[in-house]
Amino acid sequence: MTTNEKQLGKLDGKVALITGGNSGIGLATAKRFVNEGAYVFITGRRKAELDAAVKEMGKNVTAVQGDVANLDHLDRLFAQIKKQKGKLDILFANAGIAKYAPLGTITEELFDGGIAQV
Repeated sequence: MTTNEKQLGKLDGKVALITGGNSGIGLATAKRFVNEGAYVFITGRRKAELDAAVKEMGKNVTAVQGDVANLDHLDRLFAQIKKQKGKLDILFANAGIAKYAPLGTITEELFDGGIAQV
């Protein structure tokens, strides 16, 4: 048995949430978690990308569209996880958006509110 085969199944029965799980590092992590036996919820702001990620993964995944910077969206997300699975074992906080500005021009508003404004 190879090292990779020994790792498969180490997340059996676990429920995971991966923010930004529709692309990049989040999607790669979601795939790995599913391959290791977890049921995975992914969240992101763009429905088309979420749908494509679910289709690509094929099993043991639920996509929930929303913005993690919005408390109402988070409440809806956690209510769905509780209703579907009754628990959450793993949180992979991956979502992020960056706004760039030259040094010396970064305002407090950009620092505090840049993500929510996107």
